[in-house]
This record gives sequence, structure tokens and C-alpha cells, in this order.
Amino acid sequence: MHGYHGCYLRTDLGSGRCERVEIPERVLRRYLGGVGLAAWLLHREHPRGVGALDPRAALVFAFSPLVGTSVTTSAKFAVAAKSPLTGMFCDAMASSHFAIAAKRLGVDALVFVGAAPEPSVWVGGRLEATSLWGASAAEAGRALRSRGRAVAIGVAGENRVRFATLSSEGRHAGRGGLGAVMGAKRLKAVVAQGEVATTVAQPDRL
Repeated sequence: MHGYHGCYLRTDLGSGRCERVEIPERVLRRYLGGVGLAAWLLHREHPRGVGALDPRAALVFAFSPLVGTSVTTSAKFAVAAKSPLTGMFCDAMASSHFAIAAKRLGVDALVFVGAAPEPSVWVGGRLEATSLWGASAAEAGRALRSRGRAVAIGVAGENRVRFATLSSEGRHAGRGGLGAVMGAKRLKAVVAQGEVATTVAQPDRL
């Protein structure tokens, strides 16, 4: 299916297990864009009645069918979770090279559940302990640049401030305190650097 890879990467931060999960084509056609897909995935992965900062909570990064194409301003990622600020569904968006790098892993979304046993970074499907806890989001991004494109939290996210943001290359996904959700999972940063291209149905016309 052009514009999509047909799967998402699901990581259980507690065990470190990472697996690809198929997304049916009917879902991709019905729940369009990064936010639409993120909403469907959150409904699937977030247990009913679980609080935003509970280890069982889900955190979703999703990418629209335009990410990775030549369409101008399409390098955006959507991040969604239950908001610690409102207790309701929340999505936030930001533009950065992280969106393209993550989609080039050959997936349409990244889903994180559970909590890491110690401060960690996720790099292309692997969970690694990190000494970056306590650094700003910008400092973490610079330190990880040789590994790929990163989205990270700062000290506010680590301390679960309920309006904390996620940052990538100076751009911020700023609504609803989703940085606190990442901090509750002891996840300092998500780093990606893939090579799988996104195909389009009519490249010449595009």
C-alpha cells in the first residue's frame, strides 16, 4: 500500500522486547494521517482505566502517508498518549528529521508500553541504559546525533511535570504533558535512522 509500510514497532520497555505488528489495510485507509493512526493505536494498546503515568500506559509516535515523500512540510510526527494534564486523549505534533528517519525504519508508528528498569534510550529497536538523565532535551539530542535523529525529554519530563514537552531539533510537541509520560517510562530519548523508502502511487504527478 503506497504511503504506508503496513506495520508498527511495539516495544515493551520493561522487558526490552521489540516486535513488528501488522496494521490491516482497512485500518490505514480509515484512520488517516499520523493523528488518526495514533488514536487507533492508543485505543488498541492503552488498557482501559490505566492512568497516564502508569507503567502500563501506551505512548505512540505515528507518521502520516506523506512522511518520507517529496511533499513540502510533510516531515511531521504525531505523538499521542493519555494526558497527565487532562486525563483525556492527547495528541501533539512537531516537525523534524526524526519523522523521516523513524518512518524509514519501515514502520508507520512506534509504540512504547511498560517502563524501563533504569534511565534508557531507545535506538532503532534496542533499549540501552543512558547517562544522559539530567541533561536538557537539546543536550541529549546533540549527544545522540551520531546514532540518528532523536526526540528527547528534558528535566521537566524526567520529573513528570504535567505540562512537560518532547523536543526534536529545537521543535517541540508541546500539548498535554506528553513529556511526562515519556519520563514516567524512564525513556530519555527515541533515536531512529532507517533506510526504507516510502513509495507513492504516481511519483511523476506528485
